[in-house]
Amino acid sequence: MQIPILVGIMSTLLASDEVVKASELAQKYEISQRSVYRYVSMLSEGGIPIQSHLGRGGGWSIVDTFKLKATYFTEEEFKRLVFALQSFSLQDDVTQQATLKLSGLKRSHAQATVLKSQQLIVDNGGDALNDYVSTLSDCIANKKLCKIGYHSKDGFDTTRVVEPYCLILKDGMWYVYSFCRMRKGFRYFKVARIVTLEVGEKFVGRPFVADSNTIQTDVLKNKEMCDVILSVDHIALSACEEWLGVGKVAKMGNGYIAKANLPYDDVLINKIMSLGEGVRVETPAKLREAVVERCKNIALANKGE
Repeated sequence: MQIPILVGIMSTLLASDEVVKASELAQKYEISQRSVYRYVSMLSEGGIPIQSHLGRGGGWSIVDTFKLKATYFTEEEFKRLVFALQSFSLQDDVTQQATLKLSGLKRSHAQATVLKSQQLIVDNGGDALNDYVSTLSDCIANKKLCKIGYHSKDGFDTTRVVEPYCLILKDGMWYVYSFCRMRKGFRYFKVARIVTLEVGEKFVGRPFVADSNTIQTDVLKNKEMCDVILSVDHIALSACEEWLGVGKVAKMGNGYIAKANLPYDDVLINKIMSLGEGVRVETPAKLREAVVERCKNIALANKGE
């Protein structure tokens, strides 16, 4: 299912004061009329109050009361929907139009969330990381260059001029997808590794596709994946559900079992350790051994003389 097309059709129906025909939607979103009927059916089943109009001028509309309230989505659902569109790998014209239309919907509580064209600002406080996310978000909206001082994971410090295009929240960490003028190519930069950030002049945007299968960075390429099974006690249940999602955790006897396919690296080891004694690694064995070894090393490092 193409989420941007689904949202686009809903936005078109919301914005129209007249009946919208299947042929119009098919032409606008470059899909078959059969697909249009399927998407409209999905919206109706999802609770959108769509009215069907039969006859030669037939089509669909959304009841006026719904359009006046425009409160089908909660604030959190609205933010996640826009973020999902931003994170959609295919950033083509349809995706961008759907994002713009959705971002343009007026909401009574919009002050809590600032939406600007192609990005979402999330305000979680006043620390440097959130300040950088906010600044990068503004630069994306206004197509302004950024001069960043960047500290790589290998310990190298560089100064780069980049064209920011997209913010991505991955595994709890912010990344900015930018065109690096020093490397003359698109790169992911971890926002937490940005030491300094200066806003520059406007730039002319270039086409981009934020696709993790084609981007060559140490963040997304050549990651070893492993099937992880964890035994989880009640004391670690909430934290585990928030990490993996409730759909990955199931009741099993007096405890719980969590299953997920995850990248095998230090981040995974550290995350499991952060869950404390309420978690046991069942598989893979090498992950369990790595966690045990890390605990031993920490114990030795903190052992009193």
